[in-house]
Amino acid sequence: MKVIFDLDYTLLDTARFKEKLAEIFSEQDFFDDYDKYFKAESVNFDYEKYLEILRADGKIGERQEKIIKFELEKLMNCLDDYLLPDAENVLKYFQDCGHELILITFGNKNWQAEKVKYLSIGRYFDRVIFEENDKSQSEYLKALGQTNDEVLIINDNIREAKEMLEILKKGKLCKGEVRLVKGPYSEGEESQIDNLAELMPEKSKKPEATKELYLR
Repeated sequence: MKVIFDLDYTLLDTARFKEKLAEIFSEQDFFDDYDKYFKAESVNFDYEKYLEILRADGKIGERQEKIIKFELEKLMNCLDDYLLPDAENVLKYFQDCGHELILITFGNKNWQAEKVKYLSIGRYFDRVIFEENDKSQSEYLKALGQTNDEVLIINDNIREAKEMLEILKKGKLCKGEVRLVKGPYSEGEESQIDNLAELMPEKSKKPEATKELYLR
């Protein structure tokens, strides 16, 4: 079986990570800028792009930029501290079961690749795919849908997960299901799991709550 993981809010505590970024950019109103320059413009966040914007607006000078980059480097070097509980245990569990692990992460490729580079869990994945556009356009998923593989998608985003299932469904051969991790984009779905440990049957405390979304 191929097990496809999302990164942000699924394996990585992205909310806490963003809070730390906001501390580093505390003098620049990080969250307001994030909404203004990235979210509102439908542009994927990239810290290099953000630094470029801050320079252009005269909000930082050379000395301040060096300090910010130094703090960013420190943050990235301890990125494992921002993994969700049991993230590594879950990956090791699926690997030990003989499954192929795939990471598909959405966002600015350079920024996402930087995160993956600093995370020790990268070693568990047989393949890492960076999607800068919507995952519903993923060429990898389209090709996978033409196989007779069994696929498990582990994601926090219900809309995205359903779109990924639809791609697989179009192939008419692939069998897929989703396990939805509780997060800001799970939208209160009853099928969501509260923590990653529930993906490991022998450690699950609430087996009755672990429902799946299936291809129909």
